[in-house]
Amino acid sequence: MIDFDEIRKQVAIKHNVLIGKEDPVLVTVTVSEMVLDRYLDLVSEHYEDATRALAVSMEQQVEQAKGTSAKIITDASNYVSDQVRQAVIAAVSEAGGELRRQISAAQTASRDSVASGRDAQTAKNGAFLAAVVASVAAVVAVAALVIVLVR
Repeated sequence: MIDFDEIRKQVAIKHNVLIGKEDPVLVTVTVSEMVLDRYLDLVSEHYEDATRALAVSMEQQVEQAKGTSAKIITDASNYVSDQVRQAVIAAVSEAGGELRRQISAAQTASRDSVASGRDAQTAKNGAFLAAVVASVAAVVAVAALVIVLVR
């Protein structure tokens, strides 16, 4: 509330003019105060409405951002998973082909050594080599299969 005595005092000090308690200037001050209070109330209402609308809009944008980020993460993980699966399948296929070649080479070497009359030790070495290569290939195939199954 406005202190009219303070207004009258300040006017008297600054302007050397005495204002009576019933002066129309003080009535104008009262009317101005009432108008300003009403406009302040309206501005406050509009500000609160705008603040609520902004909060709702931000919530919606956050939810949209969450959905978009979840889709991006899901798509990226699916892509990586597919790439890993394809790489494992290619590695298993390549390892299987290499294993078959090595086994065939070991069998051929074993047969050749036996057929050419070489001693029994050479045949044993070829068979041992074939068994080792087969074991390594089996381990690689099982590991690749485990990787594919885990995915």
